[in-house]
Amino acid sequence: MKLLLLYRRRWWLFYLPLVLCTAAALWWSATHWLVLPPGKAVIAAGSPQGSYSRLAQRYAEQLERTGLNVEIVYSDKQNGSLEQLMDARNAAGIGFAHGIYANARSPVQALAVVGQEPVWVFSGADGPASLAQAKGARVAAGAASSSSFMAAKVMLEHAGLRPADVHFDPAVGVAAAEALADGKIDVLFLAAGEDSQAVQLLTRQGNIQLLGTEHAGALVAQEPHLQPLLLPQGAIELRGDIPPRDLTLMSLQTHLLVRPEVHPALQRALLDAAIAIHEGPNFLQRHGQFPSFRGSDFPLSPVARAYSLGARPWLETLLPYGTAQQVELLMFAIIPILAIALILLAWIPRLFDWRISAALNHFYGDVKFLESDMDKIATENPMALRRLLERLDNIERQVVALDLPDEFSDRWYTLREHLAAARERLLKLRSR
Repeated sequence: MKLLLLYRRRWWLFYLPLVLCTAAALWWSATHWLVLPPGKAVIAAGSPQGSYSRLAQRYAEQLERTGLNVEIVYSDKQNGSLEQLMDARNAAGIGFAHGIYANARSPVQALAVVGQEPVWVFSGADGPASLAQAKGARVAAGAASSSSFMAAKVMLEHAGLRPADVHFDPAVGVAAAEALADGKIDVLFLAAGEDSQAVQLLTRQGNIQLLGTEHAGALVAQEPHLQPLLLPQGAIELRGDIPPRDLTLMSLQTHLLVRPEVHPALQRALLDAAIAIHEGPNFLQRHGQFPSFRGSDFPLSPVARAYSLGARPWLETLLPYGTAQQVELLMFAIIPILAIALILLAWIPRLFDWRISAALNHFYGDVKFLESDMDKIATENPMALRRLLERLDNIERQVVALDLPDEFSDRWYTLREHLAAARERLLKLRSR
């Protein structure tokens, strides 16, 4: 009987496939569904002397408090942080960049806008009083790939000047500031924070003037990556009245960036760190202004969008980073899968019990119908008892051929006894 063959091979046909399916489900859950977050984060910081280097250090300190191991990797380029993120061979998954670098082909996502850096435009003692007068001027704006140069090019075009109308100098930082003070260059463009050494040096020199941007709204309409920023009179130094009047500067937004494959839990940990680092007020920044999820130049991460709406796994509100995801995997994957597997393992023997019981009950039913027909036929048509005997022989042959597991032998012998009793009764009816 096929049933007995299945029963004897139940370990290979039922139990082993179930165990393998359970192991596959656990593996898939841990590697594709509820993947545990990494224990290490790699941050691309660009130049070791740049502002992103200091920012990366602050993020590393915040993340290490959650138990993460953080590595900071550097590059000798000004936009090295973004380039490292865009290089698939680089291990970095976190970085920073100005929004002016954003384009539709950027394979990175923004978690938030975490700050703004003014584009400072300084003019020397003999330099122009406005950008419109800078034709033929010697302009320092850094390398052609730098955000300062890109902003300078847009701002000069807005003032009516083409790149060929000025002479660009590759000097940057303090070297450019000293060149401006010495009269070696006429105009300096510098995208940097107020704590930049070059900015601190130039804003306090009496022969250096800080230029504002005229028609800033029109410039924003032309280049949305630049945003207007009001620098109030005396904001840099109140006693020295620096600047001597309100100025409208242009600014570049600083973005916290991640690769799309960065684990959602790590992205939320980064956003927690961003709030701790950037929420407080500072120069030209109100309390709570950053991090901001609006006006991002890079595509906003879906995790950041959900975070901005308050959506967060409830376990993360109770447990620390890493532990929450482990508990989530345990609660929603491991325990349910193992519970289903155990139920199925317990159900397989019951399946065989039910199937074998159904087969035996089928023969018991045939015997019962045959006994009912005995009394009726013996009274009405005694000659038909021979057909009943043939039916009984057929049933008995099937029962004898029924090869059942040992644990069902008692029920098999009981069925044989019922068949023997039915045969004995049938023979007595025929002998009348």
